[in-house]
Amino acid sequence: MADIGRKMVEIAQGTVSSMPATDVNTKMETGEPFVVLDVREPDEWANGHIEGAILLSRGRIEGRLEELVPDKDTPIVTH
Repeated sequence: MADIGRKMVEIAQGTVSSMPATDVNTKMETGEPFVVLDVREPDEWANGHIEGAILLSRGRIEGRLEELVPDKDTPIVTH
């Protein structure tokens, strides 16, 4: 089972691009359109979060992502 999880992580890392926090900050400062999706748990969110971020815990992403970000071309940054 652990091998399957590791393989899934490897595939995700090879498929999903990453962005340094400084680039996210620049996008926020310039008003470039993108969504910050906070995938932490509600108690973590309550302790502090990025202004304008959307809380969508990992277990709920598949069921609500299209509702919260309907434009499939919108860049999404997960936190």
